[in-house]
Amino acid sequence: MANTLRLFGQGIKVCVEIAMMATDAGLISPAEVLSVAGTGRGADTVALIAPQSSNKLFDLKVREILVKPTDW
Repeated sequence: MANTLRLFGQGIKVCVEIAMMATDAGLISPAEVLSVAGTGRGADTVALIAPQSSNKLFDLKVREILVKPTDW
């Protein structure tokens, strides 16, 4: 799964992981959230995600990729 998400960039994989971990911890509900990820240089990826807990991974929906770095 991680390799599939990395096809869209490392940041998208991290955004999905963040949303899933926050849902697992009970910090957010399955409503849509903005998930932000980045590198040592700062936040460079933002995705609108309808999260699910890790046991319902395939019900998680990435609604929109708002910002992601380009590879030149």
